[in-house]
Amino acid sequence: MISKCSLTTLLLIISAVSFGQSKVEGVWKTQDQKDSLLVSASGQSNPAVFVYFPSKAKFLPFTLNGSELVHYEPDASKMSLSLSADGNTITDANGGAKKVYSKVSSQSPVNSKTVAAGADDFFDFSTSNYYAGINFYLSSHPGLPFMPNPAFITKKKVKEVKIEKFFARVSGSGAVSVQKEYDLVYNFNSSGQITTVQVVPFGGGQETDTWTYSYNGDKLQKISTPGRVLQFDNDNWEVDARQQKKVPFIFPMWSYNGDSKPRTATLPYMTGAPLNEYFYTGSQLTKICSKDVSEPNILEHCTEYTYKDGIPVKIVETKRSK
Repeated sequence: MISKCSLTTLLLIISAVSFGQSKVEGVWKTQDQKDSLLVSASGQSNPAVFVYFPSKAKFLPFTLNGSELVHYEPDASKMSLSLSADGNTITDANGGAKKVYSKVSSQSPVNSKTVAAGADDFFDFSTSNYYAGINFYLSSHPGLPFMPNPAFITKKKVKEVKIEKFFARVSGSGAVSVQKEYDLVYNFNSSGQITTVQVVPFGGGQETDTWTYSYNGDKLQKISTPGRVLQFDNDNWEVDARQQKKVPFIFPMWSYNGDSKPRTATLPYMTGAPLNEYFYTGSQLTKICSKDVSEPNILEHCTEYTYKDGIPVKIVETKRSK
């Protein structure tokens, strides 16, 4: 049992960390306006600050220790940024070229997605961090593109869900090629949590991959895969061996429909068409289309879902070429 004194101390620590995070969150620019930093914060049990470096074209996770922001690379080398005592400047002295950034906006450059998921939605639309999101980016394994909503699974008393996964390619001339890739077999416990997922290749000849999920109460702790083990903190973020939050490929800016379901997701440092667009039939998510920036010859990349009794039974991923 936590004593009243210990609980008060813990709350003061969390409040201090949250204050520190909010102090650095926003947009920072050099005096000549030629370089900038986008700074976002996320996490309560394991707070982190995420800094986007346009010159590096990537976000990096940092821990705020007083006036120092610290990031560790996979080789354990340390990178740090210095926050001035008045909180008005951030100094980057890494790599020998010293840069000083001044805050020009106190608003987070990205927005979190906090849509409450109803018990009638198979997909879990709710999340309390930037990293999660309904199929915004695929998980580490292309066969595991989403986490179902536990409330839906419990309400429907679902123990197993089997989904057929197909891939279709449409050439510039209009020729269509479709092939079945694998079956996804999700197994659930009585709380609606995933216990295992099997990726069963179509046609035989390849081994079935099995992913095993471990929890501490309602918190996902790890996913054991055929090739590695993914560790998670109590904010539902994947973390490395130092408990440093792993940064996703992208942090989205969300827009919503009138029913509060996601409509578009756009990168805060890009202009033009949204990276992802979400389409519904009634309340069911039926299609997600994205601009595949990694493949410039792709005009459109869409994933469509077919349901039976509210549960997806078929996924078709289609890429349309120029």
